[in-house]
Amino acid sequence: MELLDAYQNKTKAQMEAQHEREVQKLEQKASLRRAHLEQKIEEELASLHKERTEKIKHLFERQERELEMFDMESARLGFGSLASFDFPKDEAR
Repeated sequence: MELLDAYQNKTKAQMEAQHEREVQKLEQKASLRRAHLEQKIEEELASLHKERTEKIKHLFERQERELEMFDMESARLGFGSLASFDFPKDEAR
């Protein structure tokens, strides 16, 4: 009976040790995977921020070009001097 108890205790201890090693191994794998995913997320966020900034810059540049073209076309058509006219106020209309 004592030998059986000793054998069972030894087997149980070995199984618990094996289980603990497997848990640690899985936790390490999960930690590495999490760190890798966090790094990828950071890289993707940086990339998206850069892309967004470039798009906004492009849109501002485009708006500026369109305003310049509009101003030139307005001046060419004679609308540039409209600011000097004295238009009646809204109440008089």
